[in-house]
Amino acid sequence: VKKSPEGAGRLFAQPDVRVVSLDSSHQGVALVSWDLYKAIGSTSTVSTIFSKSGRRPRFAAGALVDNGLQSLGEAQNGHLGALALLFDQVKNEDIHPAKKAKSSQPAQQVRARHILLKHRECKAAHDKVRHKQVKRTRGEAERMMRNVLEQCAADTTKKLFTQKCKELSECTSCLSAGDLAGDVGWMKLGKGKFGAQFDAVAFALQVGELSDLVDSDQGIHIILRSA
Repeated sequence: VKKSPEGAGRLFAQPDVRVVSLDSSHQGVALVSWDLYKAIGSTSTVSTIFSKSGRRPRFAAGALVDNGLQSLGEAQNGHLGALALLFDQVKNEDIHPAKKAKSSQPAQQVRARHILLKHRECKAAHDKVRHKQVKRTRGEAERMMRNVLEQCAADTTKKLFTQKCKELSECTSCLSAGDLAGDVGWMKLGKGKFGAQFDAVAFALQVGELSDLVDSDQGIHIILRSA
């Protein structure tokens, strides 16, 4: 920001400044670094990855960077960064007020399942299921979980979620039988054992919906609301 002779602030940017008007058809915004944009190669690729994210901003941002890394291969040289922003609500005047009020009523309790992957920055970097120390980095854990989330999101039966939970999850809840694998039971808001962010995400989900990647001091989670 520079000051003009008149004293008012003016914004300068390189290479240029563009003003974009958003309307109700826009569901979010993706911001990518110039190096990442050059690696990805086109606006359409950014839009495609963003669209496939299923309204999961953290997944979208990570997938954009992954795509850039794949494009560059061993020639990586630059700063690859992405920020994805999704709008929680888009104002729609056509929705009847009574319908709005009904849809906005919060659940008193929910039931959820999860897949947990730890990393060495966790409060307790120990896999209690396989009885071993966790040595992977946060970045490695995120890439693994993005891959799991992409596969599980494509499976409408949710059977793959159960399979991946049993194979990978580092929470002892994965040892539960059948479709109870990963079950954390009935939750009341603010009283879950994985912290406020986990609870907030679980309560925001619809029944049968998968979350974005979620952080807690235990590691990185994918949450499936089951009831």
